[in-house]
Amino acid sequence: MPPVPFYDASIGYYTKALRVLLRILQVAETHPDVATFLEARLYPDMFPLLLQVRIATKHPVRLAEALTGKQLVPWNETGSSWGERETSWPELIARVEKTLGILAQFEPEEVERRADEITLPMQVGPEELGADAFQQVPAAEFTMATGVPETLFHVFIAYAILRSNGVELGKKDVLIPFLPNYVLKNHPGA
Repeated sequence: MPPVPFYDASIGYYTKALRVLLRILQVAETHPDVATFLEARLYPDMFPLLLQVRIATKHPVRLAEALTGKQLVPWNETGSSWGERETSWPELIARVEKTLGILAQFEPEEVERRADEITLPMQVGPEELGADAFQQVPAAEFTMATGVPETLFHVFIAYAILRSNGVELGKKDVLIPFLPNYVLKNHPGA
């Protein structure tokens, strides 16, 4: 099997994960109890849905900023999250759509060309250490070790929160966006 291009392993996977997130949020939008979902949690010590969505959009934007060399969104003072003003369902959906829009601007060739040039800050210690809690690592290593796994984790937790609150979602709602394009073209209802 040939190596996976960095574009596919980063922008591609982030895009697919965020399409899953958008899909499940749009399904949940019609639920009669949707207003209660923003603060819903799987367990008391876990983040609510609102934060799950915010965190799921963090690493894709970080990579996009590293690729462009520009700040694309307003970050909080610690740089751990951006925006954080969403208080309604439409605003939450808009956040995911904005992130997808940022990712859609990249061409595979551009990402491949820049892949070896950029680094991202990986957390390697407790936040109390401040800047010492982070180490710059190559973008590909960051993306595979932290970026994609963490993004997927928070998307799947968002799914679990919605499902546990009665939203009619199933495995297909999560898996369909990850199908290869040739399968999707041959089976539009997939």
